[in-house]
Amino acid sequence: MNTRQIAILLCCILSFTAWGQQSWKKGDCFRAFVYCNGQKVDANYCVRSVSAEVSLGYESYSHTAIDTTLAGCLEVPGKVTAPDGRAFLVTGVSRHALADCRRLTDVVLPDSIRDIGDQSFMNCCSLRTVVVPCGTRYLWPYAFRGCTKLQRIEVKAVIPPDSYNDVFDEHTLRFATLVVPAASVDAYRNAFVWNMFRYSIPDFTR
Repeated sequence: MNTRQIAILLCCILSFTAWGQQSWKKGDCFRAFVYCNGQKVDANYCVRSVSAEVSLGYESYSHTAIDTTLAGCLEVPGKVTAPDGRAFLVTGVSRHALADCRRLTDVVLPDSIRDIGDQSFMNCCSLRTVVVPCGTRYLWPYAFRGCTKLQRIEVKAVIPPDSYNDVFDEHTLRFATLVVPAASVDAYRNAFVWNMFRYSIPDFTR
């Protein structure tokens, strides 16, 4: 194969790749899905980096990830696919992503989640339970403010996630039950914010 033939072949390969997938940049958004009561519903995702990661929602306080009238149990998938077929890992919940979803009662996040953004669940006033996955490192300010019916917060992370003192309402700290890995009870009792919960119990089921 001569040089001209090689050049033509490379052009064909590059053209096919460009046609099949677009070049995603940080901040680009697309529509995918979440599960609400086991059914797929539309949701918005935002590209976090060139390493194929996205967060649920926009990086904005003026938009939410889903229809705020959705009710019941919300489950966020660990992976989603963009319109061009490229797969992305869901590693975060953006700021304000699920704010004012006043009819959600339960939320389950995938193990791939590393951080939960500021005001991400703010004013989810029917929310009763939240499962924070094992890979979570950060909970940002006001993430669960206004979640006045929170009864149970299950944190699967062995190392307590870094949190701000205004992540939860005083009512939540006083009355909700914090469930943590049995081997990490002492770590949570000595970690800022987590040591403010009045009721905390070890999870012996894992």
